[in-house]
Amino acid sequence: MKLNIDGLLVYMPYDFIYPEQYKYMHALKRGLDHKGHCVLEMPSGTGKTITLLSLIIAYMKRYPDQYNKLVYCSRTVPEIEKVMSEMKRLISYYEKELNEKQKFIGIAMSSRKNLCIHPEVSQLRLGKEVDSACMNLTASYIREQSKQDRSIKTCSYYEQYDKNGREESIPYGVYNLEDMKLYGKAKHWCPYFLARYILTHANAIVYSYHYLLDPKIAEIISKELPKTSIIVFDEAHNIDNVCIDSMSITLTRKILERAQANVENLKILVQNQKQKDASRLKNEYENLVKGLREQAIQRETDVILTNPILPEHVLQENIPGNIRQAEHFLIFIKRFLEYMKTRMNIQHVVKESPPSFLKDLQVRVCIERKPLRFCSERLRSLLRTLETRDIHMYQPLMLLCNFATIISTYTKGFTLIIEPFFDSKSTVYNPVLHFTCLDSSIAIKPVFDRFQSVIITSGTLSPIDMYPKILSFTPAVMETFTMTLTRPCILPMIVTRGNDQIAITSKFELREDQSVIRNYGILLIEMCTHVPDGIVCFFTSYIYMEHVVATWHDLGIIGQIQKYKLLFIETPDSVETSLALYNYQKACDNGRGAVLLSVARGKVSEGVDFDNHLGRCVIMFGIPYVYTQSRILQARLDYLRENFHIRENDFLTFDAMRHAAQCVGRVLRGKSDYGIMIFADKRFVRSDKRQKIPKWIQEYLSDSLANLSIEECVQIVKKWLKDMAQPLRQEDQLGISLLTEEHLLSNEVLKNLEQSSSNVNSTTSTTTKIPDTIRNSGDAGVYVSEKLANENPDLHYGIVIDCGSSGSRLYIYIWPEHSGKPNELLQIKQLLDSKGIPQKQLLEDLFNDIERDYKFLIENTHIQVISGQLEGIYSWIAINYVLGRFQNTNTESKSVTNDNSNLNSKRRPTTVGVLDMGGASAQIAFEVSKTTPIVGKEVAEFSLGYDEHQEALKYKIYVTTFLGYGANKAYEKYIDRIISIGLNLQCFKSAWLYAFLHDGLKFPMNYQRLRSASLVNNNDVQWTLGAILYRTRFFPLQAISRTKNTMFNHESYINSRIFIVICMTLTIFLLIFAAQKIRSFMSRRKYYHSSSNIFNYRYQLLTLSAVDE
Repeated sequence: MKLNIDGLLVYMPYDFIYPEQYKYMHALKRGLDHKGHCVLEMPSGTGKTITLLSLIIAYMKRYPDQYNKLVYCSRTVPEIEKVMSEMKRLISYYEKELNEKQKFIGIAMSSRKNLCIHPEVSQLRLGKEVDSACMNLTASYIREQSKQDRSIKTCSYYEQYDKNGREESIPYGVYNLEDMKLYGKAKHWCPYFLARYILTHANAIVYSYHYLLDPKIAEIISKELPKTSIIVFDEAHNIDNVCIDSMSITLTRKILERAQANVENLKILVQNQKQKDASRLKNEYENLVKGLREQAIQRETDVILTNPILPEHVLQENIPGNIRQAEHFLIFIKRFLEYMKTRMNIQHVVKESPPSFLKDLQVRVCIERKPLRFCSERLRSLLRTLETRDIHMYQPLMLLCNFATIISTYTKGFTLIIEPFFDSKSTVYNPVLHFTCLDSSIAIKPVFDRFQSVIITSGTLSPIDMYPKILSFTPAVMETFTMTLTRPCILPMIVTRGNDQIAITSKFELREDQSVIRNYGILLIEMCTHVPDGIVCFFTSYIYMEHVVATWHDLGIIGQIQKYKLLFIETPDSVETSLALYNYQKACDNGRGAVLLSVARGKVSEGVDFDNHLGRCVIMFGIPYVYTQSRILQARLDYLRENFHIRENDFLTFDAMRHAAQCVGRVLRGKSDYGIMIFADKRFVRSDKRQKIPKWIQEYLSDSLANLSIEECVQIVKKWLKDMAQPLRQEDQLGISLLTEEHLLSNEVLKNLEQSSSNVNSTTSTTTKIPDTIRNSGDAGVYVSEKLANENPDLHYGIVIDCGSSGSRLYIYIWPEHSGKPNELLQIKQLLDSKGIPQKQLLEDLFNDIERDYKFLIENTHIQVISGQLEGIYSWIAINYVLGRFQNTNTESKSVTNDNSNLNSKRRPTTVGVLDMGGASAQIAFEVSKTTPIVGKEVAEFSLGYDEHQEALKYKIYVTTFLGYGANKAYEKYIDRIISIGLNLQCFKSAWLYAFLHDGLKFPMNYQRLRSASLVNNNDVQWTLGAILYRTRFFPLQAISRTKNTMFNHESYINSRIFIVICMTLTIFLLIFAAQKIRSFMSRRKYYHSSSNIFNYRYQLLTLSAVDE
């Protein structure tokens, strides 16, 4: 079919299109029009691949001057083959519609291991062995030697390619990996080097992430890609970890010992080369003197080691003189190696930054930073000069040189951790050094800077706004799309407890609990009993899976499972896992049914699709949190908090939920497919977890499917499977989930598509339907009018309970879905202020009564006791919101920056201060200038609005609480004080005190700007309104930052000064009087002391005279 996407003719090789595909094309085209980057989340099984290819290729054909190459990056070889299959279908459709051969070349690129057709080399198992064996046959010096010595073997496929392949052009068409191998066999050309040569001429390239993100590979493969290329990262939910892994290095004591052996071996080779042909080393020295850029360009077969991202200014420099000579370089590396061995000889954990490491290196062994930068390039040149065979044997030394180059190049975004044990469970001394990249943007930054449009897409990117933060880029388009279905083909459920009502969770404290593991086993048995075909289960880690399976075996659960289905288990070994997958598929194809136990973050969760009968149910046992005690993870969390303001818990939850979503998303591969998604952990019902599930899953995860027991889950599954057993007719899907060209020409259909798209993009918080029990619960004193509920049943609501000293009050705030208009952003109305309820009684009955009467999910974390400071902030926000002080008006506006020299300083309305007289305490809250030297824990600074980085949205508030000075407590204290001191005279009662407070301290009763806050603009204002504004995503706040110092200049008045002067005068008089008294007392004491001394002297004389006699 042919589509018109904003004036662009797009060819789609299918008769129908999904509404999600149509909206996805529009968003993608907007990004390409703006020549910007895109972040797009599209549900699994909705044709994301063909949508990308159709729109991008059509755009390239229409605007060849803007974009002339597509670089499609995927993760695994099966996914690459899938992309090539869709590309073949698309180009065939072009040729069919246009009746001409398309001048288009699409090619798949992979490693030597996947493209080699040499009869001996292709049989090797490991990729490093294939690379080394290939170089031993194709290196330029090997080929030169073979001309002199016929016994030296070369690759005939490369020889033929080198002779004829560079001159002949490959025919137009789309070539997957198998096509490249067949073409290479037919021509007797090497497919790998042929593919590398075609990269510069192809219109579309499909290869792995590492060819762009790993600098050690990108320098070889992708350095000649034009800037007008469109880069697509598909299945990019884990792209930040790929970036970090590509820049991180781990060294062990064993690696250092092998590196030392490499150095000794190179010394021997250098000595032999000197005796054999010293001119080659001399030529190498002369080339190094010229600098990196001026070195002779080596043949492509000689590239054996690349530089990890060296800045341009470093590449323009000359290699330092102390490492130009081969012997000097080996001595230099040996000294560095000995230093590394000394540093790793530790008994405790060491953590330091690259600058600290380099400083210590210079102090101890006098190695400077500059020569370290060139270690990788110098080793590369030396190995090439020595015409070294079996390059993979020098991998330890290459790793050490890579470490030296990176740690001397980057000072920020990295950390170095040395541990005495290889892992947390090891007890054998085996020190390990982790040089870890903490900033994922370092590896991907060259991609964003070099190419105009980079598209990051996946089916599980929620929350989507996290990726621009951690990758440090600004997207032109960032959207997430939901799924349009004629029947609910996915059944997401959250199972929180077993039939014995014991909560199920993989929380660390309960992992050893037999009852939890037994309930997990019962859940799996029930699913095996009622769900046909294949069931895939995911655990949080291999260790936890092994423990659970062992316990199941002891309890006899494994035997019960095998009565219904065969059982297969994923292991860390890739060969065993591949065999398990093959037999699992075979069992499902034969109708026997099977269960596959897998691990989140494993091979099965990342690259295997369980379509149709291969995956009718997927169970996520627990939340797949990463190991939080890892020092590497702790370092990254600290870095994210300090540099990106991302809290630890937010990132950990984001990381766990994206992997959980990726696991359950494996079960759905199309709209005709169907599957069950079970989240088996009580923590999934919490809002911070549930809201991070992709929206296309949240749509079908209603409240009735959350907080289920195993029995309730089974009953729902049985009913749902009966519905899914009914035939799905194409006629029922037309116009709803399937669109034809006629539908797209209909104004009504287009209007519905635009409306649904705007709803998805404008809604910033989860919409929840108000339960009927809330609407008509008269017992609790809560009532929402039927008129308001019927006008829009999908309403946002918030409940705040004010547990005060004199009673508790319940507030319900309700507001419609945000329409996107600024003046309707915060239409929140208070619906209820119930009568006081005793605080103790309310807290005791809260959990039981609410869950029983209203079916709310209430946990301990759902109830928060706030501080007095936060209550003051809430009151300040509520008062100023109702008074309209947060609107952009020109009245009473003031400059934010308080800098008169800044002509572009933004202005906003002035705010009012708040004095809140509660029952037991009084609070004051008011805004202070950013330049006012008030710091301390009484000061809170936060932002109000969408963009937290705008100065105009930042407020600095001084908040303090006076306990015991509320309206009731102050009155009680006053009465007690009057009674205790026994002042019965009328002149000392309230009238005089009242006059003294207001008159003597100059606090006038008729102060014009002082008003009561019970009714402001005819709206009842309480701090609870501020709490709703604070908590909703419509009005986000930054975390409160605490500062130091408490200096503040208060205004004083004449009467107050007189009063203070009188007090000081009296104090001075009393001090003088007391000093006179003390002086008189001391003089008398001195007199008595002197008299006593004379008496003692005379007594001693008398005693001596008596002794003499």
